[in-house]
Amino acid sequence: MRKCLIAAGVLVLVGGAVAAYAASTGKVKVATLGMVVGIEVRGRTAPIPPNREVPLPAGEYKVKSLKLHAKGIYKGKPVIWRIDGTTPLGKLTNVEVAGGETTTVEGGEPLTVKTPVSISKKGPTTTVSIGLQYIGKAGENYRSVVYMGRIRAPSPKIQIVGESGKPIVSSAFEYG
Repeated sequence: MRKCLIAAGVLVLVGGAVAAYAASTGKVKVATLGMVVGIEVRGRTAPIPPNREVPLPAGEYKVKSLKLHAKGIYKGKPVIWRIDGTTPLGKLTNVEVAGGETTTVEGGEPLTVKTPVSISKKGPTTTVSIGLQYIGKAGENYRSVVYMGRIRAPSPKIQIVGESGKPIVSSAFEYG
């Protein structure tokens, strides 16, 4: 009888410990295809790939990096395109993990492209600068530098067309 009571007591303690552990841990899932979210865990950046539930202790985690990946073709060859996140990160600044729950992180597509324009005049020279800003659906920002695998993609080209439909000037964007 005494052995049964001890075994029952051990089962209650183990069951309580398992329940306490389950309540103190949660999961994070990145729901955006091609998006990798790097969060700070114990002083290191841990990448969380898409469509995997990663267990973490309950708490708030700072997002340290964002990367969007997509498969594509360049000059007839398959490549992985990538753009990296930058500040501000919008709603993705922090990830809150609740015990016993799965926190879903979404960002990326559809991207909004903004083109801020500025004009400067120095002497007889007038310079028009057109920037590119990529903003994800969670308000997060991405760098305008695009990578094909590990190499930077060629700069995008721009052509300004007049009212008649004829090109006035053609050029390429410059990184930097």
